Amino acid sequence: MSNNHLIIGLGGTGGKVIRQLRKTIERSKDASGHSPSEARFEFLYIDTSRDELDKKEEWKVLGKEIDLDRSQYLINEVSSVRPVLSDPNSFPGLKDWIEPRNVFDVFLATTAGAAQRRKLGRLVFAQNAPSFVKAVEDRLAVLESGPGGKVGAVIHVVCGLAGGTGSGSVVDAVAQIRHKCQDPNQYRILIYALLPEKNSRRVKDVAGFSPYYANGYAALSELNALAVGKYKPTNLLDGSRLNHDIYFNGCYLVNNVNEHNIQFEIESEVPRIVAEFVFQKTMNKEWEGLGRAEKGENDIKNFESEDGATKARAKLFLSFGIKRVVVPEQEIKEFLAYGFAEHAARQLMFNNFRQGEGYANEAVEKDWGFEARKPDTLQSLLLSDAHLTLETGILEDDAKNASWKPPREYWKQIVSLQVPNIQTDKTIEETNWIHALNTRLAKVFDETYRSMGGVRKFYEVKGNARLEMARHIGRHIEKELFARWKSGTASLIQLRQFTDALVSMLDERLAVLAEKTAKMPAELKEVQGRVEWESAQFNQVGFLGKLFNDRRRGLFSDIGFTLQELYILNTTYQGLKFACGLIPFVKEQLLNLRSAIDGLHQNLVTATEKVNFERAARLGPADAAYQKRIFDQNAINSILKAIITDEAAQAARTQGVRQTLIGLAGTDVDSFEQLLQGISLGSVISTLSQESARIVELAHAEISKTLPPVLHVNIVERLQKKYDANPSGLRAFVAELYDEAGSMLVFNRTEVDRSVAHNTGGSRGRTQTIGVFLPECENQKDFRNSLAALFDAQRDPASDTKVAVGKLSNQIVIIKIASLMPARFVESLSELKRHYDGLLADDQEAFLLHGEGDGKKLPPLFARSAAEVNAEARRKPYLLIARLLGMVKERQNKASGLMEWVFSYISGGLPKVVVLNGKSWTNIIEGDHPADLHAAIEKEISKRIDAEYKHIDKKGELRNAYQQMVMNRFIESGEDDQDEEFVALAAMQKPLLEIIGLPPQDD
Repeated sequence: MSNNHLIIGLGGTGGKVIRQLRKTIERSKDASGHSPSEARFEFLYIDTSRDELDKKEEWKVLGKEIDLDRSQYLINEVSSVRPVLSDPNSFPGLKDWIEPRNVFDVFLATTAGAAQRRKLGRLVFAQNAPSFVKAVEDRLAVLESGPGGKVGAVIHVVCGLAGGTGSGSVVDAVAQIRHKCQDPNQYRILIYALLPEKNSRRVKDVAGFSPYYANGYAALSELNALAVGKYKPTNLLDGSRLNHDIYFNGCYLVNNVNEHNIQFEIESEVPRIVAEFVFQKTMNKEWEGLGRAEKGENDIKNFESEDGATKARAKLFLSFGIKRVVVPEQEIKEFLAYGFAEHAARQLMFNNFRQGEGYANEAVEKDWGFEARKPDTLQSLLLSDAHLTLETGILEDDAKNASWKPPREYWKQIVSLQVPNIQTDKTIEETNWIHALNTRLAKVFDETYRSMGGVRKFYEVKGNARLEMARHIGRHIEKELFARWKSGTASLIQLRQFTDALVSMLDERLAVLAEKTAKMPAELKEVQGRVEWESAQFNQVGFLGKLFNDRRRGLFSDIGFTLQELYILNTTYQGLKFACGLIPFVKEQLLNLRSAIDGLHQNLVTATEKVNFERAARLGPADAAYQKRIFDQNAINSILKAIITDEAAQAARTQGVRQTLIGLAGTDVDSFEQLLQGISLGSVISTLSQESARIVELAHAEISKTLPPVLHVNIVERLQKKYDANPSGLRAFVAELYDEAGSMLVFNRTEVDRSVAHNTGGSRGRTQTIGVFLPECENQKDFRNSLAALFDAQRDPASDTKVAVGKLSNQIVIIKIASLMPARFVESLSELKRHYDGLLADDQEAFLLHGEGDGKKLPPLFARSAAEVNAEARRKPYLLIARLLGMVKERQNKASGLMEWVFSYISGGLPKVVVLNGKSWTNIIEGDHPADLHAAIEKEISKRIDAEYKHIDKKGELRNAYQQMVMNRFIESGEDDQDEEFVALAAMQKPLLEIIGLPPQDD
């Protein structure tokens, strides 16, 4: 048998089950990524919306994405139905069942999905059927052509029967799959159909008649009819009729209440249980009883008949129950991983380790204001006064320019060169020395300073690059801080506090520099006054002063020094104004930096909240009804504490987490902004979770050498510790597991035990098959053997039970299969039928309930009682006799001119005519007529026979007329003795002869 499995999900229910199955598969893998199941899975999800796909956080396991690839889903959008309705002949796949077209008038172009209407669901599916068929072919090709792939597959079709999408498309989906994969042994098709839940919140008035419940009954009717050959659906691709002996091999019916009346949450628990069941089946393929149950091999007659000749109710319906006893290894691993992840995030955010506790959720206190004002800090971060006033360059080219000197050094050099040069220049009169010096210094100040056209021009030009300088400073600071965080020497909150301190420091510096700038004009004026006074002194020096004291030279040197101070002040003044203009730009860059740090910090805060939430959701006190967990919470807590309180190891481990996070944004990331742009909150949570899981796995392997292990623990060992000295307790435990593995259905005991007519030779009730999967345990072989013997001894004697070796060492699994069931065994079926019958009274609703027609020709899901069978057996013969006697006949309606069928008889001595509901004789003979009408027909036929057909010859005339009618039909059918109408007429011979009072006809 092929080990290929294609999971096809129809509608939201199918999507939920696919998601849970992918989670189950991922969680079952070992540390190397290997699955215990040899099954090869492929998936195809069909829906009319992306709602389930867009629940991104739900498509993850420990942060790892397990969502579907683009090739694994189809979103069927509703095309306009108007072209189809106006010209059905141009759409061969739809024209035979689109009628009556007016039922679609209630749907608007904006109607979402299938609006809980099965016929609309079929229409949407039909419009996208070619894509569906191609997608199925593609997924099967992937399964069959991959490494180790073989031809053939088990195709699992999962849907809900209550809505419009899954319920409306399941019949066609199955039919199209079977048409492409015609060998039912090579391509087994199994349906998993979720029945409408009791008291659904989707139904506002359960006292009335809701499509939500009626859809379930209609879908079961069509699936049953498909199985017994009473419904040949249209091929949606070309309009032909599909005709296959076996459309599906079995249909599992699932409800949210099991046979022990335990209720399950419909949105999460039920899909998880179905997914677990599918996974366990594919993993434990040596269970022969499962194959027999799904193939119906335990019965020579896998259907029930209504009349002894034709199939009416397929016994291809099944249900299942599952119970797991498990050491919840994945849950334990996730508990440990999320616990470690919280502390890793704390290190990244706060870096505050406390002995015996791990990383604290608060920052280490430090005077960041003092740190931000240290000269070395300002110098290294390009925030010194020299940088802000451009005494030294900020941009790389400026910083490398060796000609740049601070104003004091620069003007001292200029003046020291110019003063002696002027004094030795014979062409300059002594009285012009000051003028010459001032002219030359002014020229430098106004034209040649730093080769930029003078001081004012220099700062004007550089002022245009303030934003670039601020960005350079911001990037420089960010790289420095990022490097500290990357190395683990500083946390995000510390860097945030440091950045805040830098911003505060810049605010203070701006205030100080602005104050200095405001005072500069007064200082310049005071120095200018000294220059003027000294110049006056110089000009007043007489001949004797010049001859004896060389006083003029001394005064000139003093004037040179004062002019030097004047130009230093003037240059500094321009630098201060530049700094006051630059600081706001730098501050803005630091605020951007702080925002990036805050963004990353907030991601980690949210991620911490998420992992806290996830950890709290693990190892809760309450077990799900389908599983019993066995674990030692104290031992788990001890392992976690040992992991998080080892300071040296924690530092190394969290460094690994940090590097992995940084790696998400690329190998050359060196800033918080780059990191923030390169990651998302989802990727932070995913990476934190996955890396933590990897680290926990490694840490547990080391720590479990000294502490009791909590991962990779065999369930048999756990049970041995608990029950080895308590054999009676173990016996009760095993018996309880059998009882709790209840089918996901509530059964109607009356229907299960009931023996219906015309089914001699078939099985009665349901057949139960049980599989118990118990792992091997080398350390406790004897106890394991005793446990296996106990499971065998406690089994239900009426069931086919197999105790086999389980592949997962941490769990024991019990699976029950109830098979060979007609749908009537389902307890809720009568309530579904109540809603269904209620809506059938409305012709429009009747057609919307079914993909084709109004469902009245479909075989009944409930078997008739003996009285009903007898009455039904006589109903058609009475109508037939009424026609032979001319009491039922076709006539023209005088008012409309249309033909109609009527029943006419004498009542109270006067003629009476009743118009029958039906346009053809087939409608009349097969239709449902009021009970009082049937009673009237029987009464009048009996009176007529007693009055006019007492004589044997008259009875013979009536018999001959019947036989001639049957013979005519045989000839019209091309002498086909399998023609449905001929078979139906021939089957009426015995009851008809009984009614007219003749013995059975001899062969």
